[in-house]
Amino acid sequence: MKKVLILSLFAASVLFSCKSKNKDQDSTDSSSTKTIEASKTTETSTTSPANEPKTYTINVNPDTALLGKSKEAFIKVIPVSATELSNPDGKSEGIEVSFKISVTNKNSIGGNSVGIAPSEFRLLLDNNTSISQYTGSYVSADAESTKESETIIYRIPAGTKPKTLNLFYDQTRASVPFELK
Repeated sequence: MKKVLILSLFAASVLFSCKSKNKDQDSTDSSSTKTIEASKTTETSTTSPANEPKTYTINVNPDTALLGKSKEAFIKVIPVSATELSNPDGKSEGIEVSFKISVTNKNSIGGNSVGIAPSEFRLLLDNNTSISQYTGSYVSADAESTKESETIIYRIPAGTKPKTLNLFYDQTRASVPFELK
């Protein structure tokens, strides 16, 4: 009987000691697994997605123009962005060019306000065709004040690039060169 009791105590102690070792190993294994998973997560978050659209920078130099019969409208072109448009298959459908304009009215206090309509602007492309805006809104500046427009967007057909933005106001015209990089 003593042999059976001693043998069962020995078996119980071996069984409990093995379980505690397995628990320690399991916690060590799970913590190392968590560390590996965390490092994989940080690696994937730092890489850019494969379907991110291609972007360009817009260079406008000189970026200002004086318009009007009395040179009362000072317009500055503020580049915002240029993004390649593509369909779900990845085929290019053109470029979307976005920019803003800042209009300064050079008239003295008490003089007329200056109203600029971006719908009258034309973007000349490298194939010598001119396109009008896709979106944009009218901008009006009171005498001796400056006003910034909402974003003006042009959608350029695939295979072409912008060359010059032609600005019109009060039967005058000015050209501002556009360059995509």
